[in-house]
Amino acid sequence: MSAVDHRLETLVVEDDPHFRETLLDFLGQLGHRAHGAGSIGEARARLAAGAPELLVSDIRLPDGDGVELLREVRRAHPATVVLVMTGFATVNSAVEAMRDGAADYLPKPFSMAQLRLAIDRALETRRLRRENAELRERLARSNGARPLIGSSPAMRRVLEMIDRLRGIDSTVLITGESGVGKELVVEALHAGHPRRAQGPLVPLHCGAIPRELIESELFGHVRGAFTGAAQDKAGRFEAATGGTLFLDEIGTMPLDLQVKLLRVLQTREVQRVGSSRTIPVDVRVIAATNEDLKAKVERGEFREDLYYRLNVIPLHVPPLRERRSDVPLLAAHFVRRGAERLGVPARELSRAALDRLMAHDWPGNVRELENVIEYALVMSAGAERIEA
Repeated sequence: MSAVDHRLETLVVEDDPHFRETLLDFLGQLGHRAHGAGSIGEARARLAAGAPELLVSDIRLPDGDGVELLREVRRAHPATVVLVMTGFATVNSAVEAMRDGAADYLPKPFSMAQLRLAIDRALETRRLRRENAELRERLARSNGARPLIGSSPAMRRVLEMIDRLRGIDSTVLITGESGVGKELVVEALHAGHPRRAQGPLVPLHCGAIPRELIESELFGHVRGAFTGAAQDKAGRFEAATGGTLFLDEIGTMPLDLQVKLLRVLQTREVQRVGSSRTIPVDVRVIAATNEDLKAKVERGEFREDLYYRLNVIPLHVPPLRERRSDVPLLAAHFVRRGAERLGVPARELSRAALDRLMAHDWPGNVRELENVIEYALVMSAGAERIEA
């Protein structure tokens, strides 16, 4: 959306009267209804009369800190888009303002073209956040799936794909490094399917089952099929009938079992170990891997026909280092959840602690971040904040 596509109620807070008038004139030319204030006190009076859609504020003002005004506005009027500007640009003030909710940061001097671009970007960000919130709300309404946290472009693409797959029975192959949250994506896909959500979500970690037992776990067995098979047992495919079967770390499945899995995916029938009878199954299959399956196919370690049967809908979950802007949201979520689980008060992260979290590369991804937050909660017992 361009800044001229929507008339915004705008408040400009700038103590230089000449520059304030320049900004008001320019915003008026763009079609916005712009009002001015020369101090925090004047701005508060304006805000008391009604919240603007856009606030453009200097950071250094004669009666206080513009960042504090920003915080007040974000608390009272979270829908207001805030742009901050200052002639005393520092990395710290920029980081602080952005952390506290500013949509963009304009160091003086800046051109009116730069201001217009900042407004356009801010409006686009607001639109994307609204869409993202709507996606998460729809997912949260579905069968209690654990929430997927994040508003970065990379995470929004994941949420959009999940939303697009509502009601679709196609096989999905989820890829991503260990710890990125692939199992949460599976939960969301299951919960978001109107019919499958009424059935079970049955997981099987292919690498965690001994090789000699995985066939029985998947397809079941009849009494006497092997030593110790004292009675008939249904496998995971039968257990998941009507719902979703999640095959985690599919790349670890032995080659001979890959043939049998392919046959089940093609025929939608299973044959228990030791039996010649086939049993129809109505199952949606979702597989996940942290390996490069295409490379395994080329090395002869994974069947090409099974790869294409599983990879009907590919869905990649990005590593945390590629969506660093989600770290503060995830950290706050884990602080709340960890405090509740541990029975300790939830505490804010200090600026230094958050800076360290933002700078880390997170080789263990979201799982590593959750563990770090839990450790910090335990070690900071009795403190007002979690320090670096």
